[in-house]
Amino acid sequence: MIEIELALSFVLSFLLVIYGTPIIRKVAYRYNLLDVPDNRLKKQKEPVPYMGGVIVYFAVIAPVSLFPVFQFNQELLGILFASSILLIVGLFDDFKAITPGIKFLFQVVATYILIKSGIRINLAFLPPWLNVLLTFLWILSIINAFNIIDILDGFSSSIGAFSCLTLFVISLYNEKTLISILSLSLAAALLGFMKFNWEPAKIYLGDAGSMVLGIIIGSLTILGDYSVYNDLGFISGIMILSIPIFDMLYVIVLRLLKKKSPFFGSPDHFALRLKKKYGLSTARTVSIILVMQLILCGLVILNFYTDKTVTIVSTAAIALFFVVFGAILARVKME
Repeated sequence: MIEIELALSFVLSFLLVIYGTPIIRKVAYRYNLLDVPDNRLKKQKEPVPYMGGVIVYFAVIAPVSLFPVFQFNQELLGILFASSILLIVGLFDDFKAITPGIKFLFQVVATYILIKSGIRINLAFLPPWLNVLLTFLWILSIINAFNIIDILDGFSSSIGAFSCLTLFVISLYNEKTLISILSLSLAAALLGFMKFNWEPAKIYLGDAGSMVLGIIIGSLTILGDYSVYNDLGFISGIMILSIPIFDMLYVIVLRLLKKKSPFFGSPDHFALRLKKKYGLSTARTVSIILVMQLILCGLVILNFYTDKTVTIVSTAAIALFFVVFGAILARVKME
């Protein structure tokens, strides 16, 4: 029975985005909620509407709300409540109605709600207070990491889709129904959204969408169980999101080396450097990064079924790759 419900959830979320996105685009144009080119970071030819995150959000919560097999528990309510807060705050931010400080404050509030609902890192070798602190750092980091990588058409949505599909595969083995329904619904919504978000994008996720994406995926990685065969399996949660985490840290480091604030937009993202170095189109750049994401997802599943040695070797290889990759791209001169 659960297989039928999951299949229907995928179809429902996908179709809601396919048929709902054109409506959301009209709303964005009507209220002038547009991303206007500035010839600095925003180099699209014409204004592009935000609000893609709104339809993605509703496509995710629809299956959970409609199908009786999926029961509302404390963790699910926490995720829905926290993501609803960030959706509203993100819309205000897209309207330029709040400051970055206010936005961060609500990110902290949303993270606190998740922890209060029972979603927290639970590493047995760490004291409870440190697990709570790590949860705060993890959720806030992933929220902002997805916000940061939303710089190229299809980038954030495609990384989110493949991450969710990986979480779904692992959740099936662990029989984690909550993770299965949310990850599959979000993956379906993002795959549908890519039809409109791929180069040339007809609509963007906006801050509302990227923050909702970050808080849901960040929560699901915490809820996942990766240590059935491998005590170091928890590293898989980090590995799934290596690309957004790397880009966030990469931008921060490069900005600090230039003695500039990392909290303001800059072209220091590795994707923009990769695109410029090899003269790639946006679509080809994102496609290359997606190949990297597929390799990472494959390693996550491999780590799930193997032992500590494989995890240690694969983690070291990934870390070495990102260090070398980042060093090479750091030589590219950006505006």
